[in-house]
Amino acid sequence: MAGSRKPSEPTGAAPFAHLRGLGFALALTAFFLIVISFFVSVTGLTEIAARWIMAAGGVIAVLAGSCQTGKRMGRLGWLNGGITGLIYAVILLILAMLLDMGLTARSLITLAAGFTLGAAGGVLGVNRR
Repeated sequence: MAGSRKPSEPTGAAPFAHLRGLGFALALTAFFLIVISFFVSVTGLTEIAARWIMAAGGVIAVLAGSCQTGKRMGRLGWLNGGITGLIYAVILLILAMLLDMGLTARSLITLAAGFTLGAAGGVLGVNRR
């Protein structure tokens, strides 16, 4: 049987796997944002340092969310994780536009980084199965 699926491969899980991974990434980002905001208000942490810490938190969130997607999908981790990372980056860019931050050349870098980090997380997720 050349075209048969392995029993462990989920069928029809794509939209829910992407939504679950994306939701996890966004929840993790919100958690990092709240914690970092607390530290900025209570300690002497500068906003510049907080921006870098938040960027690191975003990287962790994309990797974790796309890892969830890859684990759930069980195949094509680079593509499924990349899609999750790309959607995450698009959501952040839409929020930036709503806050009048606008789109710049850095926006393309953000999209590319989202896909690349998502692809890496997806591969890790598939290999975690």
